[in-house]
Amino acid sequence: MKTKLLFGLLALVVLLGACGNKKKHKNDVDDKQKVEVIANSNPALLNDAKKLFEENDKFSTVEIAFNLKLESPERNLSASGQLRIANDSVIWLYVKALGFEVARAKFTQDSVAAVVKLKNSYYKGTYDAMKSYIPVAVDYSVLQSIFLNEFFIFPENKVENLAYFSFSDDDASLRLSSENHPDYAKIFGFNYLCNVDKSNRRINLATVEMPQTQKKVDISYSDYETFSEHLLPKVLKIKMDESTVTFTTTKVTFNKNLNYPLTIPSSYKPFQF
Repeated sequence: MKTKLLFGLLALVVLLGACGNKKKHKNDVDDKQKVEVIANSNPALLNDAKKLFEENDKFSTVEIAFNLKLESPERNLSASGQLRIANDSVIWLYVKALGFEVARAKFTQDSVAAVVKLKNSYYKGTYDAMKSYIPVAVDYSVLQSIFLNEFFIFPENKVENLAYFSFSDDDASLRLSSENHPDYAKIFGFNYLCNVDKSNRRINLATVEMPQTQKKVDISYSDYETFSEHLLPKVLKIKMDESTVTFTTTKVTFNKNLNYPLTIPSSYKPFQF
C-alpha cells in the first residue's frame, strides 16, 4: 500500500479532501464580512432548519466499530476500525487491515494529528494549517456532525450561517442550497447543498461542489438503526471523483469510559503532501 493512498483514505473520510491539493483558502474572518444574507430565504423553512441544530443527540461518549471499503480506479481496499468520540471534545479514528494497524488519527477542538504506521509517517497541526491542503474548510464541529449524521453546514457549523442559504421543500425533504447566493462560491471556492429527510430529521445527502475544478464530494447516509435509543445510519458513504469510501457500522456503544491514544514515535518523519 502506498503511504499517499493510506493517508488519502483518511483525508477523504475525515477531512473531505484529497492529498496533494495545494489550493489556499481565504481568511475566514474576511470571508464572513463579505458574505451577505441571501435575499430569497424562506423564513418558515429557515426556522425549521434552525431547529435541526437543537435536535442533536445528547451523549457523553460513543464508540463505533466499522468495516471500511475504499473503491477507486487505482485499487480497492478493505479494512476495519474503530471511531471513538467524546462529545464536543475528542474524535479518535483507528484503521487496520489484515490484522495490522494502518493508521490512526486524533482530532480535538484545536488540533489535528495522524500517524501512518506502515511508512513511519505522521501529520500534526491545526485546522487552519489543513486549509492549505484540502478544498473545503472544516473544523471539529463539522467532523463530529459528519460522523454522527448530525445537521452540519459550511463554512462554519453555526446556526447564524444558515442566513447564507436558500431553502425549498416537499412532502419528503427539506433542501438547503448556497447555489442561489451570488458570492458564496466565489468567496469560499465551493457550493454546499444538503437534503434532510423529514421522516427522521436527518441529512441523507450532503454535497460540496467546487465550480473551478469541477470536483464534487457527496456524503450520503442510509440503513438507519436505533442503538441505545440513538438513531444512526449503518452506512456512511463518501464519494469524490471516481473514488468512494464506505463505512459500515457493526457495533455502537454509548456512554462508557474511553481512551484516545496517539503517540508519535521520535523516529517518524512528517508526512509529505
